[in-house]
Amino acid sequence: MNSAALLTLLWPLGCGLLAGVLAGSLHFHLLARNVRLFTAGRVGPALLLQLARLAATATVLVALARLGFGAVLAGLVGVLLARHRAVRRAGSAAS
Repeated sequence: MNSAALLTLLWPLGCGLLAGVLAGSLHFHLLARNVRLFTAGRVGPALLLQLARLAATATVLVALARLGFGAVLAGLVGVLLARHRAVRRAGSAAS
C-alpha cells in the first residue's frame, strides 16, 4: 500500500475522530449548562438549549456519515471519549 492510499484511508478516520471529540466536548459542556437551567426552573431556555445541543451533535454525525462508515464510527468514538472525560471531570468535582 503506497502513502497516497494510506492517506486516503486514514484522512476520514482522523477527521471523524477530531470532529467527534469536538462535538462531544461541546455536547457535554452544554449538557451541564442544560442541567443548571432545568434545576433553576428555566424550562423554556433549557428546552431550546436541549434541542440545539442534540441538533448540533446529530448534524456533525450526519456530515461524518456522508464521508463514510469509518468517519462516522471514528466520530462516535470521539463522542465517547469526550463523554468519558466529562464523566471523570464531573466525578472529581463532586468529591
